[in-house]
Amino acid sequence: MVEYDGRRYPTVCPYLFYEDCEAALEWLARAFGFVERMRSTDESGTIRHCEMRCGEAVLMLGTPEHFKAPVDPITVGMYVHVEDVDAHYARALGAGATVQGAPEDMAYGVRHYGALDLAGHQWWFATPLAT
Repeated sequence: MVEYDGRRYPTVCPYLFYEDCEAALEWLARAFGFVERMRSTDESGTIRHCEMRCGEAVLMLGTPEHFKAPVDPITVGMYVHVEDVDAHYARALGAGATVQGAPEDMAYGVRHYGALDLAGHQWWFATPLAT
């Protein structure tokens, strides 16, 4: 962990680009249970950078034009460990997430499912199987 600007960050922080960060913040909270921890806006009040947390993990969000994203569409995959993948799946479904199959047990020791967020980014949510 590193600390700056009064906040702690893990070594790796995923960064996602959204045309509408306000909508992304709301949707990610509602669908996946992430919690907003900060936001930075420009003179017009438009969010240019914001952060959400999931446990000790930090997810950074920004707008493509502000950070001059190199390609369109921007794609990214995320793998997130949650306490109860089945409950998480139900929550995401209830929020209208595009899920890619129900949770399933995997040979490598987790139960997981995949989902796409409102911008088409790929997410996987997993819970370790009991040993």
